[in-house]
Amino acid sequence: MTDLSLLYGGDDNLLGDNIDNSYSPQKINKMSNNELYNGGHQAQQAQQAQQAQQAQIAQQAQQAQQAQQAQQAQQAQQAQQMALQAQMAQQQAQQQAHQAQYKVENIQSMNASLVPFNNNQNYKQPDNDYSKKRGNEYNFFDRMNLKRTEVIKLSLFSLVIVLGISIDRMLTYYLSKYIGDNILTDFQEFLLRISYPITIFLLLWIFKAI
Repeated sequence: MTDLSLLYGGDDNLLGDNIDNSYSPQKINKMSNNELYNGGHQAQQAQQAQQAQQAQIAQQAQQAQQAQQAQQAQQAQQAQQMALQAQMAQQQAQQQAHQAQYKVENIQSMNASLVPFNNNQNYKQPDNDYSKKRGNEYNFFDRMNLKRTEVIKLSLFSLVIVLGISIDRMLTYYLSKYIGDNILTDFQEFLLRISYPITIFLLLWIFKAI
């Protein structure tokens, strides 16, 4: 028994030493440090996750703000286009109104120009007796004085004809001189000569449109 007790007693002492050695202060410090490290690492990971979530939320808010700004810009552009279309429609309406007014004025002027002509025709149809009496009432100088405006109009018309003839002679002289000084083919000479009446026709058309 003594031998066994000594043996078991010796084993108990070895186990107690081993337990004491396993829970020594250095190991306890290491374990606490490991726990603190793990806890700090987990807190750091949680903080990083929270920061990433906050950055994602901020990015989503920025994207929503950009989308709102783009929508506002698109709405402003659409409003501007609608305003331009309304302005163009108003301008077209004004232009049509001016054209209608211009046509009415032309018709009125044509009617006004035709009325005196018709009045003169109607006036030139009195009885022969009345015309003879009226002719006898005025002498030669009075009749000359009454026809003064018509003579002035006739002289102005003749001056316009003389002006046209003088311009025609001047242009014909320079045109013939240009053709004589330069070597042109028959087709080029034909085009150059026919351009003169075409130019006059276009000028008359432009002045009529104005």
